[in-house]
Amino acid sequence: MRSTLQRLAGAVLVAACAAPAAERTFTIDPVHSGVSFRIRHLYTQFTGRLNSFSGTLQGDLDKPETLSVSATVDVTSIDTANADRDKHLRNPDFFNVATFPTARFTSTATRVLGPQQAEVTGTLVLLGKEQPVTFTVDYLGSGVDHRKGFRAGFHATTTIDRTAFGMGYNMTLPNGITVLGNEVELVLDIEAVEGVPEPAPLAAKLAELKAKDTTPTPPEVTAALAKAKAEILDQKDIEGLKVGDVAPDFSLPDAKGRTTTLSGLLAKGPVVVVFYRGQWCPFCNLQLRALEDVLPQLKDLGASLVGVTPQKLDPADADAAALSFPLVCDLAGDTLRAYKLLYHLPEDLKKVFLERYHIDLAKVNGEGRWDLPVTATYIIDSKGVIQAGMVDLDYTKRMEPTAIINALKAMRGK
Repeated sequence: MRSTLQRLAGAVLVAACAAPAAERTFTIDPVHSGVSFRIRHLYTQFTGRLNSFSGTLQGDLDKPETLSVSATVDVTSIDTANADRDKHLRNPDFFNVATFPTARFTSTATRVLGPQQAEVTGTLVLLGKEQPVTFTVDYLGSGVDHRKGFRAGFHATTTIDRTAFGMGYNMTLPNGITVLGNEVELVLDIEAVEGVPEPAPLAAKLAELKAKDTTPTPPEVTAALAKAKAEILDQKDIEGLKVGDVAPDFSLPDAKGRTTTLSGLLAKGPVVVVFYRGQWCPFCNLQLRALEDVLPQLKDLGASLVGVTPQKLDPADADAAALSFPLVCDLAGDTLRAYKLLYHLPEDLKKVFLERYHIDLAKVNGEGRWDLPVTATYIIDSKGVIQAGMVDLDYTKRMEPTAIINALKAMRGK
């Protein structure tokens, strides 16, 4: 929530500052920012905070109506200075963080109220539910900081009805007073720094994740994996499409049944298509999150982003992922076959999945299929031709977001 407000505040700042007429990007500084909330408890007001958040503000500072704000809050970081209460707030009575670990805000409009104040309206996603929210943002000033960077300060507030997001837990006393109020005030105090910090390479994060698995691998499992890899490599048509190939069109549903077509995305410009194994795969989730972080840059380059998986997507899982780009499911595997990425798991590998990882792909994929995609990323130009990409049977290796951005820049320069 705090990051949401912070981005909103950034939007106001842009409108208020006498800055050059140029598109700029501001990133919330979490070390010098805060996200807090207030709610009635019995006969007084109680305050808590959320400690982990991120967000950006983009647009032309001289044209506030062009500004866009996006922010994400890690709801698991809720802090009320009481461990037992925080544990209760994380359970299904309140934030249900096991299913919905993040909240997300995306602005849709900014209305200037005065030289140092604005209203920022957008959509807040909390507990998997979307509701319109309007923040009142005060611009507190901007200028060069102690590191010769440029930063701006904002204070933003709004009030939401928690029951509108499905958070209805409460108790009523004999005198008719409820223990908790339904209205929650969100307060954001934000410092935003111009520029986007350079993210750690995805390869380093993937390697770190891989290193965390210290469970000894029995010799029989090692042998089974080696045998399965050889059998997979013997399968036909799993080498993936190549640069210069025409990307096959697809029409696939997301978790809520909404259809995404490649041709529809290409009508708007280039498209980045990511083929991943499923949300049960931590390496895939790490890649999807890294792509979410650079999504504003992809949009700046006129590109759309879509993820394709054979997994049967659940609406709750999709909402919990808190991603701003569509994830679609190829249940029949036709799209994966068309891109030459679909392979069938040999019997030895099925056994490893079931006994070692407790994953039944026949249920996960929803069609009784023990199939997986070779993980791949393709950058497709507006004419439908693959211009760059990466295909690798090793699911711990993925295309760097910076490489995707560079490919899009190169396409734009042609």
